[in-house]
Amino acid sequence: MDLDLGKIVETLKRGGVVAWPTDTTWGLLAAAECPEAIERIFEIKGRPREKPLQLLVANVAVAEELTDVDRCGLAWKLLTERFWPGALTLVVPASAKAPAALVHAGKVGLRIPNDDRLRELIAAMGGWLAATSLNRSGEAPAASYEEALTFADEVDLVHPGKSGGTASSVYELPEGRLLRSGPVSESEIEAVLEAAWTKD
Repeated sequence: MDLDLGKIVETLKRGGVVAWPTDTTWGLLAAAECPEAIERIFEIKGRPREKPLQLLVANVAVAEELTDVDRCGLAWKLLTERFWPGALTLVVPASAKAPAALVHAGKVGLRIPNDDRLRELIAAMGGWLAATSLNRSGEAPAASYEEALTFADEVDLVHPGKSGGTASSVYELPEGRLLRSGPVSESEIEAVLEAAWTKD
């Protein structure tokens, strides 16, 4: 049975950390503007602080508020129209509005999940949430609700459900570089971008 969305929003707004089965992997969610919650995620994972979390966003309009879109070129429009919502994370130049704790070397990782209920939660939290996979750093993400429950003592809520099972592809703009392979293949990305690269 799904947990009440209002309860989840309340938990996140008071600095809680929530385990959620996203359309890619099981994930950890927190309010991006809450330093204590972000720090808890790093502690749960044992993750180096120089490896920032990503942002899950509610829609493209919100993503564009967080991105220096002009520096991304036509590739931004092509990739977001083709692959969002879905399993592609874009690492892009951050705008001044992007939460500083999630910006590294001027870049921020963004993704719109293909999950209506999760997007509803993200919208209720102002349009974005800090996120990362549910696992110890260097280990595979939790693969089931039962595995997610092994983190129950370290998080505030574990939302029941089933994840998509595979971490998202990660692609960097404007460099045009695949940083992590995933459900969206490099050949798919290249096919979509061909129009961008051939236009002067």
